[in-house]
This record gives sequence, structure tokens and C-alpha cells, in this order.
Amino acid sequence: MPDQEQIWHVDENDKPIGPVGRDDSRKLGLRYRLVRISVEDRQGNILIQKRTATKKTYPNCWDTSAGGNIDYPESYEQAALRELSEEIGIKVAALDEVAYFYAEAVDPDGNKMNRFTKVYRLVVDEQPELTLQPDEVSEARWVPLAELRDIVLGGAITDGLKQTFEHYYSKQ
Repeated sequence: MPDQEQIWHVDENDKPIGPVGRDDSRKLGLRYRLVRISVEDRQGNILIQKRTATKKTYPNCWDTSAGGNIDYPESYEQAALRELSEEIGIKVAALDEVAYFYAEAVDPDGNKMNRFTKVYRLVVDEQPELTLQPDEVSEARWVPLAELRDIVLGGAITDGLKQTFEHYYSKQ
């Protein structure tokens, strides 16, 4: 598929192999890179977003503040800054890395998602005005950690929010 978004194909140690089409990486079960961003306010609330009904995977599911694949030839942090700006309209110069993990999953269509993920955090003094990307995000809301825990345990969520909860939020 020549028009596929090109992302990083990496080995079992997260070392770059080269570009690969996003759909091909899942169909072939190749390892790739992903970022997740957690936007938090000083009162302990966490911003989560709901994916649109038109998303191919996990439609109408709650997800981290922002996140996505790392486009070739971006770095993890470049991708995190891009996704934060594109999905919810927040522009910053830097983020704090708070977690790094590898996880394997299968999406609802049976495609393999073998991903190295870095989680970045942005702490804001005041909840910023958001500009949601209409084809990606249907709504966003701020929730305290206890409510996020309830959403993760019983709500319609992405595997990425579940993994981020396990590797980052549950350690707070």
C-alpha cells in the first residue's frame, strides 16, 4: 500500500530498522513505536479524550490526553509534541518522559499491535482551552485519578489507556 502513513519499524530492543507502512506493520505483526501524552493540572485532574465514532480502531472509546504512532523519521518527543498539538491544540516546547514499556496486543480486527511506548506528561497551572481535532476526538474531559481508575475498570477504553494506566497512573 504505497499511500500508507510511514512509521518506524524497530527490532526487539527498540533499535530502528527503517520505515514501514502503518497498516503493514499491524498485519505483519512488526514492532513499532508509539507515544502517549498525559495532560494533568495542579489539582490532580487528568485530561482524557474520547475517540470519534469514525475511528477504525476503538471508536467511541476513552483514551489518553493525546497519542499516536511515531511517523518516520520523527523521534519519540517530536511525535508527542505533534500529537498534542494536532489532537487537542496544546503547543509546548518540551514534555517530561514518565514511562517507557513494550506491550503486545491485538486490535478488534485481529491485527497485531507490538509497540514500544513512551508516555510523556505535561502539568498545567490552569486547564487550557482545547481545540479538538474533529476527525480524531469527539470530546475531552478532566477527571480525578479515582474516576480514571473507575473508567479503566469498567468503561469503553483503548488498550493504550489501559496500558498507560498500568505503567504510569497506577504507580501514583
